[in-house]
Amino acid sequence: MQSKELLSKSWISCPSQLSDIRKNISDVCRQLSFVEQDINAIVLAIDEACTNIIRYAYNDCRDEQIEITVFTDGKQVIFRLHDFAKHVSKDCLNFEPTPALEPGGLGVQLMQKVMDSVEFIHTSTCKGNLLEMKKDLPKENT
Repeated sequence: MQSKELLSKSWISCPSQLSDIRKNISDVCRQLSFVEQDINAIVLAIDEACTNIIRYAYNDCRDEQIEITVFTDGKQVIFRLHDFAKHVSKDCLNFEPTPALEPGGLGVQLMQKVMDSVEFIHTSTCKGNLLEMKKDLPKENT
């Protein structure tokens, strides 16, 4: 099956933009018939990824770009978050589980728990970082 684009939009790297990002992701998830509990978890994972981009990739610089593309291949929904910061190591997604009250890495653990796949895609033609997260579609959509 050919992929179908559901969202392609750019935001500035400012925390005030996160509510609009959450709304857009929530709308896409509803369109795909995810249940409310899954929608909330997916939105939280995307919000965490965007917050990490703002905080760590852009060092709280509030005038950079975050591009989000969402598409489906008929089996999964694929979220691609693209920033234009310095490349980060793919190893930053490899965290050992930590106790729930310890800071550091909890957002990555959340993303990995919610999504079926979380990985950085680095190519020679991609400036910055491209984080790809995949989630299996609800059974009634497959």
